[in-house]
Amino acid sequence: MRITYYCFPDSMDVRERALITVRELRGKTDITEVPADVSDETLERNFPEWVDTTVTMAKKLMKAYGGHAVTQHFDRDGGLFETTPVTLKGNNSRFKYNQHL
Repeated sequence: MRITYYCFPDSMDVRERALITVRELRGKTDITEVPADVSDETLERNFPEWVDTTVTMAKKLMKAYGGHAVTQHFDRDGGLFETTPVTLKGNNSRFKYNQHL
């Protein structure tokens, strides 16, 4: 099993991070801003710095906003055996992943 996480850039404001998460990852493109009455603490809880996504979406976010992404590889017993960075070039092949199963 593979799980990919994208990490927003450190310099990104929590409100901007929340808006990107809602628009890009949750597909609600009609939302143009975060309401002013929502506190930053609430946004931090609901929109963490690391988000679970696909490799394709992680690459798209990295191209558009910066940041970085990693893929965690788990064996059949549920143990983590490898963490690999997601790169913009290449296809992040499953070749090595399949050898460990």
